[in-house]
Amino acid sequence: MTKIELKNISKSFFGQKVLDNVSLTISSGTFMSLLGPSNAGKTTLLKIIAGVIKPDSGQIFFDDVDVTDWPPQKRNVGVIFQTFALYPNLTVYENIASPLRMKKLPENEIDKKVKDQARILKLEQLLDKKPNELSGGEAQRTALARALVKEASIYLLDEPLTNLDYKLREVMSIELKKILQSKKSTIIYATPSPEEARLFSDYVAFLQNGKILHYGSVNESFTLPPSVEVAKLCSTPSMNLIEGHLTTKEGKLILDIADRLKLDVTNLNLPTDENEYLIGIYPYNLYLYPKTQDSIGINSELILQEIAGSDMTVHFKWNNATLVAYFPFVKILDKNFKIYIEPSDILIYSKRTGRLVQKYKKVV
Repeated sequence: MTKIELKNISKSFFGQKVLDNVSLTISSGTFMSLLGPSNAGKTTLLKIIAGVIKPDSGQIFFDDVDVTDWPPQKRNVGVIFQTFALYPNLTVYENIASPLRMKKLPENEIDKKVKDQARILKLEQLLDKKPNELSGGEAQRTALARALVKEASIYLLDEPLTNLDYKLREVMSIELKKILQSKKSTIIYATPSPEEARLFSDYVAFLQNGKILHYGSVNESFTLPPSVEVAKLCSTPSMNLIEGHLTTKEGKLILDIADRLKLDVTNLNLPTDENEYLIGIYPYNLYLYPKTQDSIGINSELILQEIAGSDMTVHFKWNNATLVAYFPFVKILDKNFKIYIEPSDILIYSKRTGRLVQKYKKVV
């Protein structure tokens, strides 16, 4: 296990800045997800940690030792990138065995490790095949096996499940989590999927446009995203953000949300110099039926209903606000229907700064 410290890492390609002054400390033994959309800089950051490319500026430390100028082979890092590269002239068996042969391990130990890894990743029947005989998913699993068979102190994984079909991805995500947790190494798992970040890791760094927006525990980061920028990356579909403004009524302070939902915020100690807010509600925290006795039902107008297997995404309107909900599949909804909200699921953000003000608490 190794502590990784990145200090002021920047990198540009052809005049385009890909990483912008990235600083991050990842404790030894941490399983961290690097979460961000395409072109956020995830792959570049992993390659810099691995030593495949050098930063334009900044330093990388492993256990307080400066490794910025170390070559990849000296860093003891297991890597699989989204654009994996297998040795075309070697069989699957030899591809997986290659990092073990570089270590000059005994042949019987190599054979056991290769076959154990092949069994875990369901490659036993493919060991004699060459890369040009493999499907994309099989090649991805071979590259994954080659990275994991190495007893590395750091593992870097760049969207390793991308090229697998849906059913195999479901199975492999569970198996991969077990494998990685058993390694007891420092692990960085890059993904654009908030669901994968939640499933795999204990900590998460949010990366966008080459900058770290936030780093913290998975539970806290997803439960209370500290900013609107982070909140947008926390779910698929993205969190609903609805404009709301403060009004007073009968001596009470009311947060009026799209003229559809009015919340008593008298006791919430909201900033007195602001009256415009953004209200955050995850798509999966909207319901078609009351969940508790505190559930609030709001009349809504259907725009679009998209069905995907056993789930569906529903787009609907509250006056001028358009929202998205994510449910288990139900029959086609009527044009007008009710959406239910739990008050405790509502997050309040400053419209001016984009920062989280607080989670809503019902006035008792």
